[in-house]
Amino acid sequence: MSKSIRQLFKPLLGMLLAGLIGNAQASDEAVTIRIGSPDQGAGSLPFVQGVVGLAHIHQQLEQEFAASGVKVQWHFFKGAGPAVNEAFANQQLDFAWLGDLAAIIGRSSGLQTRLLLGARGANMYLAVTPQSGITRLTDLKGKRVAAYRGTADQLSFAKALESEGLKERDLQIISLDWAAARAALASGQIDATWSGMGVLGLESKGILFPVSTKQLSRQSTTQAGLVGSQAFIDKHPELTQRLINVLVKNAVWLSDVQNLPAYSALMGERSSTPAALFERELKGDDLKFRNSPRLDPFLKTALQNSVEQAKTLGLIRRTFVVDEWVEPRFVDSALQQQKLTDFWPTFDADGNPL
Repeated sequence: MSKSIRQLFKPLLGMLLAGLIGNAQASDEAVTIRIGSPDQGAGSLPFVQGVVGLAHIHQQLEQEFAASGVKVQWHFFKGAGPAVNEAFANQQLDFAWLGDLAAIIGRSSGLQTRLLLGARGANMYLAVTPQSGITRLTDLKGKRVAAYRGTADQLSFAKALESEGLKERDLQIISLDWAAARAALASGQIDATWSGMGVLGLESKGILFPVSTKQLSRQSTTQAGLVGSQAFIDKHPELTQRLINVLVKNAVWLSDVQNLPAYSALMGERSSTPAALFERELKGDDLKFRNSPRLDPFLKTALQNSVEQAKTLGLIRRTFVVDEWVEPRFVDSALQQQKLTDFWPTFDADGNPL
């Protein structure tokens, strides 16, 4: 190529490269991370617990990505897990914090998600009216009992019933969300409900709590985790890693019992639920077990059991292998980067440290 021709194309080449770089930068700047969760609050503020809750309240992800020009959008759904799955199906979310059943239903129905980070062991309570005469699970036969179908609560309840040889059909199950179930119980319209720690607020109204998962096996507790869109993970693995890094740091803070009062106070303030209820639900539990982000044998076994149980209950049409769903590389990398490989034990299928 002659010198004159090279000189002719030189500015054109420069313009082309500048355009490509500009487009790449614009593409990076246009990235928005969309995170969803069921709204667990009782008040006007959107609310979710745990590592994601801390990230939302303290705007940690916004701070993490600000210098990169990456935006973060939060979406909270009153319709619990089913509404979150619908948003995933409509490609409106990149990540979501979900209980085990909702995440399982989404994956089983064909949503291309991966489970990236875990949480486990949230306690459930059998709340009953004094008039019901219910003192143990076997007393529930024929009783009117509320359970929030389509959520992790339903699977936990099924496991609790199974431990006493009972099935849902042995009871009069009524599907109510958390607020509706509490109202129905307080007014005596139902005999009992199986619910999370929010129901403890009814103790002052005479409601009794004869059974909880604190008395049962850890497999009866509810599990949760962060699921991510496979498309986003493949396109933005570095952003995914940075997001997980932030959540793992939060898990460290939550695993320290000295932070329990501060955490409970913060959750109470944001959720319009008394802080004492958060502290009561966590009191006596192994916080390293509760907050471990590892996708370990306990979590995978609990989730696989939930997959099979969801199929038995007719909640999903097809099962799947949890080992093929989990993607541990981001948590594993975060543990390496933050020198936390020995901070959390690996828990076996029964929840015992290995």
